[in-house]
Amino acid sequence: MDFSTFKNKYVIKGELTVKTALHIGSGKEKDDRDAPFISLDDDKNFYIPGSSFRGYLSTRLERFLDSGNGFKIKNNGEELNEADVKLIFGYTNLDKEKNEDVKKRIIKKLKAEKLDEVKSLAGRIHISDMESLTEDAFVTRDGIKIDRDTGATKKGAKFDYDVVPSGTQFNVRIELENIEDYQLELLGLTLRDIMTDEGDLLGGKTSRGIGRCKLENLKMEYVKADDKEQLAKYIFTGKFPYEIKEQDKIFKTENLSLG
Repeated sequence: MDFSTFKNKYVIKGELTVKTALHIGSGKEKDDRDAPFISLDDDKNFYIPGSSFRGYLSTRLERFLDSGNGFKIKNNGEELNEADVKLIFGYTNLDKEKNEDVKKRIIKKLKAEKLDEVKSLAGRIHISDMESLTEDAFVTRDGIKIDRDTGATKKGAKFDYDVVPSGTQFNVRIELENIEDYQLELLGLTLRDIMTDEGDLLGGKTSRGIGRCKLENLKMEYVKADDKEQLAKYIFTGKFPYEIKEQDKIFKTENLSLG
């Protein structure tokens, strides 16, 4: 993406509320726990890495646009595919992509003449690390390893893992720059399930009945370069001229359709 020009910027803020429990392991053993929840220091300041939530959104969107689906999502009649995920989240080494339709769409959307011109692309989305708004909130649970060959419990294979309990809240901040209207709507498709009353499953060990979370209190601030007066306000004061607080209006689907 060409960052030499400024077209627009959107910032989505809100809270992610844990409805059951949530596990995102640090990958390092600590004390008597095999899978402690990720934190900044001494079991305090728990957070969800922005990269983890980014990966969750990317995977969900890939599922919607997968070429094997029996349906197509269209933007004003134009069929979208996995290329549109890469155009939002960025990519490296496009020459290794096996799907020729994906390559062709990226070349077309970026108005390139050949693949060499678009081998890599910076993402249009940045998600900050999501820090916990609840202090000292974690619970250690017992786990048992299963032998994948026999389906039985492995002898002596007990382990402990951390979860943050129901009611824990995390701060959410998603920034989007130079994004197209239909891409903003695609992002809305990936967030919609987390905005419902039941929420959606995040993190690890979801087969154990944990990981259900809900996005709440969303609002979106934005500025567009085609409104020079409002753009000047943003540049010289750092304040966004526009704000949407109604969740239903943040992710409208005016350009997308199902075919």
